[in-house]
This record gives sequence, structure tokens and C-alpha cells, in this order.
Amino acid sequence: MRGKLVAGIMAGAFLFASLFPPVVRASSQEPGKPGPGDAAPFFTVEDLGGKKVALEEILKSGKPVLLNFWGLRCGACIEEIGYLNPIYDKYSGKGVVFLGVNVDGVKADVIRTMMPKMPNSPRFTVLPDPEFKIPDLYNLAGAPLSIVIGRDGKITYRHQDFKERDEKALEEALRRVLPGGM
Repeated sequence: MRGKLVAGIMAGAFLFASLFPPVVRASSQEPGKPGPGDAAPFFTVEDLGGKKVALEEILKSGKPVLLNFWGLRCGACIEEIGYLNPIYDKYSGKGVVFLGVNVDGVKADVIRTMMPKMPNSPRFTVLPDPEFKIPDLYNLAGAPLSIVIGRDGKITYRHQDFKERDEKALEEALRRVLPGGM
């Protein structure tokens, strides 16, 4: 009797699931948008140290931005960070602001605990975003995602995923947003 009850419940659950599929939140934006030529959506969050970071204020100061979306358990993200750190060392002194948006949906204390255990830990500013506000603004479909924002607030480069040598195109995109295209 109990077996028939369980089988009946399972069949009912299957029927319900097939008639009413789960609702998946879809972005109102096209894939890859905002992209090159589009205005970068503004956000204000706190970094790992609790300091307010406002994209609009950074751009008003005339500095270009590299916005990198990464995760603690994302192999490609961690590999990319190993390439981003030397690029950060090279370009942060030239005025480029590097912001790493963590996409794990966890609070700052978890990120601070896990970062020292990573083989490549970001040397640039890390932004926890447990409510996924920034990934939603930028229509994140997967990590890693790197976006270069020019001094005028327009996106000049957008690249999802990471493979060795992708850093060369990213570095070229950074050179193009510097004064004089250094």
C-alpha cells in the first residue's frame, strides 16, 4: 500500500512539473548587452573593506574601468585572475580602476575567508554582491566576464569566458581607453 502511495505522489509530482514548468527569470536585455557602444549601468556597493565604490564617481573622475565578474569556484575565473594581476600592476598606475565583482552570492566575510586559499587571488578591489545586482545590470550569462568602460562611461570591450591569450585582447582594449591610446 505504501509503495502505491509513493508511486502516486511521484506520478502527481511529475505531472505537476510537466504542466507547470519552473519560472526562470529572464533578463530584459539581449545576450551580450550592454556591450560595446552602450552606456555602462551605474552601481554603488561596498568593497571587501566596507568602502563605498560608486561607478559613476569613478567615471566622473575621468578614469577608465575594468569590470571583471568572477567566482570562487570558477576555474576559468581563477585562471584569468592570474593573468589580470600583472595587467593590474601595469595599468592601475596609469589610472585604470580594476573592480572584481564576485558572483557567488555570498557576503564579504566568506570571500575574505576563501581568497587566501585561492591559487590566484585578486590584487584589485573586490566587490561582494550577494543580491546579484551588478550581474543583473550587466546581463551576466556566465563567468568570467570582463568589461572595459572608457572614460566617457561607454563600454568598449566585453568578453565572456577565458582562455590563455584572451588577456592580450583585454590589454589592447585597456590601452585604447587610456589618454593617447598608450
